[in-house]
Amino acid sequence: MAQQGLMVSAALGGALVALVVTPAMAQSMPPPPPPAGDSALNEVIVTASRRSESVYAIPSNITAITGADLAATGVTDISGISRLVPGLGLFDEGARDSGNRNNFSLRGLNANEAFNEDDNPSKTQDTVSTYLGETPIFFPFKLVDIDRVEVLRGPQGTLYGSGSVGGTIRFIPNKPNSAAPYFDVSAEAAGTKDSSDPSYDFHGTANLPLADNAAVRFTGGYERQGGWIDDNGLIKQTGTAQNPGPPVLANPADPLTSGAVPAPPAKDYNDSRLLYFRGAAIWRPDSTLEFDLSYVFQKNDAGGRNEDNPYFGSDKSHINYNQYLMPQTSKINLEDLDISKDFGFASVTSTTSLSDVQVRSVSDSSAFERTNLAQFYFGFPRLYAPLIRDQNKKTFTEEARLVSKSGDNFDWIVGGYYSRQSLSYTIEQTAWGVGDYTEAVLGTPSGINFGDILVDGGTNQVFSDRAGFGELTWHITPKLQLTGGTRVFDQDTKGTSGTPLPFASLTTEYFINGQANNPFLLGGIVPFDVKSTGTIFKANASYTFSKAALLYAMFSQGFRAGGSNALPATDPFGDNNRPFLTYRPDKVNNYEVGLKGESTHLPIEYSVTAFFEDWSNFQTALFTPFGVGYIANVPRTTSKGVEAQFKIHPTTTLTIGLGYTYVDARTASDFDLVAEDPTTLVPSGTRLPGSSSNNATATADYVIPLSGPWSEIILHGDASYKSGTASNFMNFPNLLGNSYVEFPSIKVLNVAATLRRGAMNVTLFAKNLTSDRGTTLANSAQAYGQQDQGYGVIRPLNVGLRLAWATR
Repeated sequence: MAQQGLMVSAALGGALVALVVTPAMAQSMPPPPPPAGDSALNEVIVTASRRSESVYAIPSNITAITGADLAATGVTDISGISRLVPGLGLFDEGARDSGNRNNFSLRGLNANEAFNEDDNPSKTQDTVSTYLGETPIFFPFKLVDIDRVEVLRGPQGTLYGSGSVGGTIRFIPNKPNSAAPYFDVSAEAAGTKDSSDPSYDFHGTANLPLADNAAVRFTGGYERQGGWIDDNGLIKQTGTAQNPGPPVLANPADPLTSGAVPAPPAKDYNDSRLLYFRGAAIWRPDSTLEFDLSYVFQKNDAGGRNEDNPYFGSDKSHINYNQYLMPQTSKINLEDLDISKDFGFASVTSTTSLSDVQVRSVSDSSAFERTNLAQFYFGFPRLYAPLIRDQNKKTFTEEARLVSKSGDNFDWIVGGYYSRQSLSYTIEQTAWGVGDYTEAVLGTPSGINFGDILVDGGTNQVFSDRAGFGELTWHITPKLQLTGGTRVFDQDTKGTSGTPLPFASLTTEYFINGQANNPFLLGGIVPFDVKSTGTIFKANASYTFSKAALLYAMFSQGFRAGGSNALPATDPFGDNNRPFLTYRPDKVNNYEVGLKGESTHLPIEYSVTAFFEDWSNFQTALFTPFGVGYIANVPRTTSKGVEAQFKIHPTTTLTIGLGYTYVDARTASDFDLVAEDPTTLVPSGTRLPGSSSNNATATADYVIPLSGPWSEIILHGDASYKSGTASNFMNFPNLLGNSYVEFPSIKVLNVAATLRRGAMNVTLFAKNLTSDRGTTLANSAQAYGQQDQGYGVIRPLNVGLRLAWATR
């Protein structure tokens, strides 16, 4: 394996030299560049405005990544997107996306702590909404057979609803095509630094015309990613990784005070397996009517988190010391039907979707108990208590839109939206033997039973969203236009939720009155019913100088729904929790100006935007006086910055892409991280967690024509840079469980060389050449102890070979 790695590295080194040297040599006799503004500059058509338009004709900041871009960079997962789009943030957890949470952020608008949230589902709506086709949904989709990815920066509330305060990302699959059959297959094998397991990926697509007006398309595959992190702290236990059981006793004759038997290290435990399928059918009964039906299935199995602990034990990277493994299985079934009818003056589109997402995870957060709450377990020697979570989210959505044909004076869109999302979530944590041990230590009388259950709770809730929306564009002149838009919404969330602590409740009750009958003393299942209504607006003015330049100014709003914290009215200390029971919707007012187009003198495409975001009542996680986490509304935060992207075509064989964003996202009001505790004051001007000030991307593709059966070599390189961030607002060393970590900058470099022969491509690639750790989330030693602290890392150097074939 090592010898093969050296051979691959040597070949890759040659490719790198070629990438740098060959363009310089070729410049001695360059082919003539395409004329500025010529169609040689690839025009990308997007549907972000609900019309098919050139990305440079839409007066807002949109980044479009084509399927060809994804193929050139080898990106097939959502984490890779964050390294192609400057300013797109992500708490990167790799294949094990904890609790299936959407961690994207745009323009620095994030108020969540940068750690894995221990697999809990999101308590608030996302700040960046995501779509697969026309369906609003989040899942770590495999990005294969994708036509394009559209990244819409800034609030998109009028057309895309709640949960889009930072922006919207749309993953657009290829549609079935009735014009001709199409087939492709791809096979990839790779090795990862510090891994003894190979990674491989197989997938294929078949497009089959059924008639002149009907076709089907199928895409499917299987991916296995080798792990590269070892767990050296395991104990022997009687269950499996997915269904853990009690520890194996070192001294079975002493079940009260015996320790646990150590287990052998688990090598490369964070491997993953992914199975996916997407099927679609299209039927056009006549030239005005179209039916699109699709089905998506995907199952992800991850062996553990991409987290290590380089500050304990061997002090080496890619090793951790957790006592239980932490696998996660997630799967999705998604059905979608789109119907469109052209009435001449306008077209109506109906999108109906039904999704079912299931997640089961195991996490070992008992180190938090040992570090912060050990005194409540009276010295119990086996405080190993994995958490088991099951989450099932079912969503039905229906959206109907009437979109006018582009006219000389006015264009308009009107529509209605309905969504119903049900969430069923359970959490259970057991510390086997802690009840018997505590009863023996305290000498409790017969009949007192504390049990072994530390946590036993969950959520059953339904979120309903009803909205009407519309936009009107007035073409004052062929070059000047004004657009106004609005959305009226009515939302409610109702259900029950809570996190009872049976063991802590029973022991507390015993100390208070000598009884142990109420497992809900420190928290029970609480009903809630929260409603919110409102209206948001959008205004846009743009002027098109020529195909070379479009200048625009825009005001837009985004919002997130309010909700309930499902807390008891009073805590065990008698504190009043009523101010913390619910939280209100938050809203972003966005002001931006931009210039985009193509240079009239040089073969350059460009987009430059300046923005200011005013986020009022923004929702973030704080703590009650008793120390329970809850979502609160903080009066105000702001974000301002500049975004720039360029695509340069120096010659017909060389394409260069450059991107840069500067973001300054900070709180604009003071607040206490712990309610009513001024020692935890977070002052105005504090940077938002996970917000990177400087982001840059660069890509280069160079084509070398060949003679003979091999037609060309394509050399590719891409790089991304994100400046350092912090995991939380501020560091409070005396705050129980506070997790504050400062992350260094992230620099990722990828290269590839593709040899093409007809329909066959052979690609040698290397990703993350410098093995940058790419840390964007952490559990600190202060919160979890030296042994169980963890730092999220991305896959180190990954070298492989890809074979791809497609019909033309």
